[in-house]
Amino acid sequence: MSKKKNVSVKSVAELCGVSTATVSRVLNNDPKVSEITRKRVLEACENLHYKIPEKTSSGNRKKIGVITSVSNQDYFASLLNEIINYMADYDYTVINCSMERGRFSLRDSLLTLYDSNVSGIIIISGDYVSIKDIIDPSIPHVWIDCNDASPYTDEICTVTSDQYVSGCLAARALLNQNCRHPIMIMSTRRSIRSQERKQGFFDEFKRAGIELTNENIVEIETTKDGFTDSREAIRYLIVKGVEFDSVFAISDWRALGAYTGAISMGKHVPEDICIIGFDGVSLACKSVNITSVQQNTKRLAQCSCDQLLHLIKGEPVPNKHIVIPTDILPGQTLLEANQL
Repeated sequence: MSKKKNVSVKSVAELCGVSTATVSRVLNNDPKVSEITRKRVLEACENLHYKIPEKTSSGNRKKIGVITSVSNQDYFASLLNEIINYMADYDYTVINCSMERGRFSLRDSLLTLYDSNVSGIIIISGDYVSIKDIIDPSIPHVWIDCNDASPYTDEICTVTSDQYVSGCLAARALLNQNCRHPIMIMSTRRSIRSQERKQGFFDEFKRAGIELTNENIVEIETTKDGFTDSREAIRYLIVKGVEFDSVFAISDWRALGAYTGAISMGKHVPEDICIIGFDGVSLACKSVNITSVQQNTKRLAQCSCDQLLHLIKGEPVPNKHIVIPTDILPGQTLLEANQL
């Protein structure tokens, strides 16, 4: 998707030393922006001869909606920030609706955005089939990490990380550490993505001559506190005498919980137990330098935005189903020599 050739919001942001999201907030008269910042941004617009889009009322603003979940907040926050920055160059404001289990459903969020007169919607880690009956066909929709799979999603636009290869990468990293008895920390609420990740993990070990079973899976209830649950699960396994030499966790927070649990029981990481997480964007990953399978949130955001912009303009979408590669983010929970 080619961007505007004239002066962009990014040019204004660079001159002011602020983010494109801040410039967007100034141009949309966000009252939370300080007067000093507002003045600096407006002066930069004038110096660069940037034409501020006319917005006579909130209904005339160019807006898109993004629906996220309360779980895995670091990942969603990273995606949302990338979407805001990317869409700012096209003079779009982003309205975020966050689903919260038991309070705000995907349907509620969708109807709220329809009432806000958005030009399009990006749904992150949400269903398609369960809301198909209420989707407004006049408004473009794009899914990042859709909870449904082909053939149900064949007609919609989707972007996701390569989950199967992510599982393979995690397994290969552990095999390179000579790990032969891994456990995989998963949620009791299975998603298509976690199942694909598990399959890749199992298949890679099988190719190495190691047959994994459900005995290698530790299921933990889906809660906001994955850190504590994973810590206690690892402590329990060690006390019980379960043989394992490595952990692949479904998130960096759960990987950090596993790390803390192992350390508290006198184990050394990675000498006794190797640990690898998933996401590579969270504070948990950075706190003790957790080795992780890293998702490329910038590419996920950009590709979904490009799809949405094509749909908004009524143009054909070149690729309706995009799969983004992941990679290993090296850390201290695997031995340095063979992390890749």
